[in-house]
Amino acid sequence: MTHSIETSNLSVTLNGVQLVQPTSISVNAGEAVGIIGLNGAGKSTLMKAIIGLIPHQGFSNISSQSFEDRARLCAWVPQTREIVWDVTVETLLGFTLQNFRDQNDSNRSSSKKIRFSIQDALLATNTSKLTNRNIRSLSGGELTSVLIARALVQQTPSIFLDEPLASLDPIQKISVLSLIQQLSKTGITVIASLHDIEIAQSYFSRFLGIKAGKVVADGSPKRLLSKKHFKKIFLC
Repeated sequence: MTHSIETSNLSVTLNGVQLVQPTSISVNAGEAVGIIGLNGAGKSTLMKAIIGLIPHQGFSNISSQSFEDRARLCAWVPQTREIVWDVTVETLLGFTLQNFRDQNDSNRSSSKKIRFSIQDALLATNTSKLTNRNIRSLSGGELTSVLIARALVQQTPSIFLDEPLASLDPIQKISVLSLIQQLSKTGITVIASLHDIEIAQSYFSRFLGIKAGKVVADGSPKRLLSKKHFKKIFLC
């Protein structure tokens, strides 16, 4: 299953302050879209509104669905510093699979089927060696890859990642970016907030530039990193 993403006049206001201005975007199935901008520009807030994690105004074709349908349509990969689970990698993925497996299947998954799907996700993210490790013992790059594996076992057609390159060394960044690119090539829609735009530009098909809660530029990474658009996004 593939899934495009649509918003119309989507906005977020908190305590009288508009954090995201009315935003209308369309993302095709299988696109890899990076959201770029300064700290506090509204990158993460926009993604959370799209998938219904926070209250908002306007329309999103994901947040407008029931909770169960949202869980089937998208997976959320938070920033690694938000993770405090005291469990092994396999336990985390098994729990996730039990909760997010296709709810149209009325039969409970056997442990054999669960293990097979977990192994698929671990292989896809090159994290098989981490199966028995505790989540708290993982490095930043390892944890990011495991969180992407967790998203894969949900078997959703779209994945949203909040700063997946934060605190990673250059080799870890390339590994995560290559995985994101691979997911996109299989038809999964990927949207990620980014700071490391120079290294990320070769792995994304499209960038959205956001400034003070407003999408001010939309196009190929090459176009948005041109002098004209870069200034529009990052300079006052």
